[in-house]
Amino acid sequence: MNILITGGYGFIGSFVAERFFKENHSIFIIDNLTAGKKENIYFRHKALIADIEDERCEQFFKAHSFDIVIHCAAQTHVQQSIDEPLRDSSTNLLGLINMLNLSKKYGVKKFVFASSASIYGDNQVLPLKEIEEGRPISLYGLNKMTGETYCRKWEEMYGLSSLIFRFSNVYGPRQHLSRESGIIATFTNRLIENKSLVIHGNGDQTRDFIYVGDVAEAIYRGVISGLSGTYNLSSNSETSINELVDELSAFHNITDIQRIENRPGDIHRSRLDNTKVKADLDWVPKYTLHEGLSKTFEYYKNRPEPLIQQNESRAPSYKIPYLSFVENVVLFLLFLCISSFLAPMVDTVDVWLVYILIAALLFGKTQTVIASFLAIGFYVYVMVSQGREWSSLFIDNSILAAFTIYLLVGFIVSYVVDRRKIELQFMKDELESAQSKYEFLTGIYEDTRQVKEQLQEQILRTEDGIGKIYHATKELDSLEPEALFNGAIHVLERTLKARQFVIYLVNPSGYMRLAAKSADDAFQPGASLKMSPDSLIGRAVSQQKIHYNTSLQADEPLFVSPIVQDGKTVAVIACYDVGFEQLTLSYRNLIDVVSRLITASLARAYDYMKEINTERYVGETNALMPYYFQRILDNKRKAFLELRIPYVKLQVLSEDYSADVLRLIGSLLRTNDYFGFDEEGHLFILLSNVHLKDSQFVIERLDQKGITAVPVEEEVPYVS
Repeated sequence: MNILITGGYGFIGSFVAERFFKENHSIFIIDNLTAGKKENIYFRHKALIADIEDERCEQFFKAHSFDIVIHCAAQTHVQQSIDEPLRDSSTNLLGLINMLNLSKKYGVKKFVFASSASIYGDNQVLPLKEIEEGRPISLYGLNKMTGETYCRKWEEMYGLSSLIFRFSNVYGPRQHLSRESGIIATFTNRLIENKSLVIHGNGDQTRDFIYVGDVAEAIYRGVISGLSGTYNLSSNSETSINELVDELSAFHNITDIQRIENRPGDIHRSRLDNTKVKADLDWVPKYTLHEGLSKTFEYYKNRPEPLIQQNESRAPSYKIPYLSFVENVVLFLLFLCISSFLAPMVDTVDVWLVYILIAALLFGKTQTVIASFLAIGFYVYVMVSQGREWSSLFIDNSILAAFTIYLLVGFIVSYVVDRRKIELQFMKDELESAQSKYEFLTGIYEDTRQVKEQLQEQILRTEDGIGKIYHATKELDSLEPEALFNGAIHVLERTLKARQFVIYLVNPSGYMRLAAKSADDAFQPGASLKMSPDSLIGRAVSQQKIHYNTSLQADEPLFVSPIVQDGKTVAVIACYDVGFEQLTLSYRNLIDVVSRLITASLARAYDYMKEINTERYVGETNALMPYYFQRILDNKRKAFLELRIPYVKLQVLSEDYSADVLRLIGSLLRTNDYFGFDEEGHLFILLSNVHLKDSQFVIERLDQKGITAVPVEEEVPYVS
């Protein structure tokens, strides 16, 4: 399935993504990297770096057909929800609504919402069941409760199946480190840094701690089970802060504990009842608190980067108050000096007009007005110092015209400059937005091109697609079991992408005979194998179903598939070497399909042999007629050339080919050996999976019965 996980680079989201990836699902992530890190996801996936309320999310939904959406993205800090309620609601409500709307619009089958125990507030009716009324005491809890309502309404109105999990106190590796990190992450890192632990109050407060791996497992089971509704996800146990400190002391020596006053609004006791989720999901927490703390402590201990981020918000750039005004005054004083220097020499240049222009260009509209009044003030000062009366200045048209020009130039230039700045900033914003969209569309294009190339490979190459189907059916399109087994090895290698396959014929005596094997020179299975009832092969034969080496025992094959005919196991397929990355559910399905295909082909071959039994054999014996003996011989030669399976051809030196002699010869051979006549009437024996030196045992056995047999010289190249 295509699984979208919002907040997938974060603490809980990364564990959920990892759990689904292990089951061969395709993982997609939306995350703005506020608290998450790309390093948390080490496997193949596709991601959109954006807020969950971003309009680009729709393009992400449109480009990939999601089956499941798991909504883990949230602003999780309670104190921040109090300090910045607008930002908290934007992420926890508007982002959720956007995800719900897109899920409904693009046909998502199930929506999983990560809620919180904070919706219960300081309810002391413990353990808290799902039916308890929500009484949140923080904006974060209120937004989570509102989010649950949205999920239920989307299910009622639009049929979007919703599964809501109310998490208790989740802890574990990869938790974001900040001022409001969970208490376990905070305590763990303070211990590693050899700092004192800070406990609010007397430490009798209790929390319901659950390991993040158990949370991921529950979410996975909830998705694949088709479950819907609201469930508490917890360990259903209370652990006090003092008890937590005692547990942590097993991993690090605790030298100092500071106890300070309680924080206002803190919940005194917390415990969620998980009876409902255990019954409906067949799930129980796997990790004890000690085991979870061990994994958490080990993770933070080995982290290469600084452990505690004291302040996760970016510090604003420091700006000197009234800096522009100070700079404006300095510029004024500079032009005052210039004016004093030029006044005796030049009387035609108005330096104050230049000053106002420069102030407008450098400082903007506000400082331009100030510059205009500074210039006017200096002009008035000069006139008064020359003996003019104050009142006369405001009736002198030339002076009023100068004042007007100063103000007009200042306002016009500052307006033009500010307008240009606004336009420039707008263009920068547009460029940044266009670049962001371009990068996003480039990612979509690359994904589409990759899918196109995969489809092209499936069509054009025999390794994937129609060519593979054709070659598989061609290899198994034989009515001769000997050729069929050889072809089956090729089909298994090509289809299952492994190199060490073997097919054994099952014998009632308990010994199995090698029928075919892979051509890998490093792989040399025994020509015969005694079947043990307790072995993987023995269980596959008796139970007539595919068995897998789930315990990865070194002396057992990785899987064994029986070939059943008429209710009896006639052969088994065993594989001894498969790449670990291929061990997925889809690979198991492929094994089952290929095994069924080989079984069906073998059944057809056996039915054919029964129909031609009278023309295949000489009388009531197992001696092959010339045509069929030659077919077996050709198959033996081909098997040696392609799979390096040896054989020996013996000629029987006798003139008595009566039915009794032929039956005697047949009784002295194994079930996978053949004998028959050539076109000239000579009798030959084909010994399967033996070398020339091993054939002496058969020759001696025949000689004891008065039958002389010798190796055929022209077949020597095939037995070396």
